[in-house]
Amino acid sequence: MLLVEDDPAVRKATCMLLQTEGYHVSVAASVQEALERAGGRIPLDLVVTDYHLHGTETGMHVIAALRKVLDHDLKAVLLTGDSGPVSDALCSDAHFRVVNKPVKAKDLFCVLRSLLLI
Repeated sequence: MLLVEDDPAVRKATCMLLQTEGYHVSVAASVQEALERAGGRIPLDLVVTDYHLHGTETGMHVIAALRKVLDHDLKAVLLTGDSGPVSDALCSDAHFRVVNKPVKAKDLFCVLRSLLLI
């Protein structure tokens, strides 16, 4: 799994949380870093990304860029405190989930498990 979060403290805490649940996690802070991680030898099956990243970058940009490069419907979770940043097209995407912050760990794990079963 790839975790994309631009805040170092949040990235570290979220990574540790996911690892304690048994997930193998790579981390990135931007679209460019996410693309670099996706070029590695380990197949990427899921991305978890914050909506608001540095500058004008968003988690939506991350998901679109990764899907374009990987050429498949990468499973994706968008973490957001906003209520309206997601396009209608993605809302009907079976490989995409929006999780509103703050999120409880058990709720995030439930979403991740459900996506990985698809």
